[in-house]
Amino acid sequence: MNLKIKNYKNYIDQFRKKHIPQRYNQVKLLDHLNDPEIDHFISISSRTDGKSINYVHALLNIAIDYNLGLMFLSRNMMLRQSYQTLLEDIFELSTVLNREDFNFIRTQYYVSLNYKKRTIAIIADLNSATELKYFSNFIKKFPIMVYDEFLAIESDYLSDEWIRLQTIYESIDRVEEYPLINKPKIFYLGNAVNFESPILHGLEIFNILERHPLNTMKIYKYDFNIALEINRNENTNELRNTRAFGSNNDSMTTAQFQTNDFLIATENDKNHIKKNPRTIFIKLKNDYLKIWFNPEDLTTILSIETTMTKNHYDYNQQLKDNTVSSIYLNESYYNENHIKKYDRGFYLFENNYSKNTITSEHNNLNWIRINKMIREYMRKDNQQNEIESKEQQFKDNYIEQTKRGLLKKLWE
Repeated sequence: MNLKIKNYKNYIDQFRKKHIPQRYNQVKLLDHLNDPEIDHFISISSRTDGKSINYVHALLNIAIDYNLGLMFLSRNMMLRQSYQTLLEDIFELSTVLNREDFNFIRTQYYVSLNYKKRTIAIIADLNSATELKYFSNFIKKFPIMVYDEFLAIESDYLSDEWIRLQTIYESIDRVEEYPLINKPKIFYLGNAVNFESPILHGLEIFNILERHPLNTMKIYKYDFNIALEINRNENTNELRNTRAFGSNNDSMTTAQFQTNDFLIATENDKNHIKKNPRTIFIKLKNDYLKIWFNPEDLTTILSIETTMTKNHYDYNQQLKDNTVSSIYLNESYYNENHIKKYDRGFYLFENNYSKNTITSEHNNLNWIRINKMIREYMRKDNQQNEIESKEQQFKDNYIEQTKRGLLKKLWE
């Protein structure tokens, strides 16, 4: 292994000491940049924590010294300029990067950043995901992806951000092994605005975000491998005028998502269902609504899932998703009065994202008659149990008759 790669930990420690003041974000995620098992790096903090400048500054140096490329992603083309402004600020502040060594070149689908004679980074946007596929032989040279301000006001998100990000990642992932990082990495930088991000949904990270200890960095390995840090920077909070809009306790200051634990399932609730669990899946437009319940007392937990834990769904919202084993949700499965079930606390929720999505009035998911589906499931379950009981009774009778026949032959 290259000695420089072996000494990466010392490299990033030295960068931190020389170029990052103690009062700002210390780029702890970069300690694991060379971990081949980590794909996603998420930094969430209070505003003015310095994460954007410090991470990008450090990654620029890493790209130069380890012969790697960076891809800066924005939500749309209009936001590309924000990265160029950020990079200009870094060049002005940096004591190791010389502005004269860099220049920007604008093309139709991206802006390239050149360092001396080499293109070291490109600035692209998610809306150009399809077009970027045709440049895969070029963009594969930029395997460290940075998505700054990935958390936004709810109306600003692209509904298919996760799919577009995946498209770009898979267009880059065409090299067997990159130096230092092994496989492409994605950095997400943002403030704790809301849970509505398609990226958070795609990573199925809501339960983790609600429980992650403040001012710590941890690695989580489940369906995804993620390094996550959430920091509340009191040093920089003191410099902000939170008085003007009374924002001393909002998520931009606390670095914590606003949650409401009312009707959120506890571990005791989950353990109770696990004693005798039943599961129903409804295929929505892009996701699945999971109904998990205990038939003995109908304790029920609802959640929005990106994948299923079994290989088929029981119901579907759209006709195109019909299968031999699924039921299309026609008008008989909707009732606007079903909203009252939520108001009366008939159902619990896996997390705040699921609760917000299911109970929000704009998507009418709260009209779906969950109780009707549970009744149908239990009716089938009882019928199956009855069939199995009769089959077992038949087998028992057959065995008993066989025994009697054998005994009769023995005594004849």
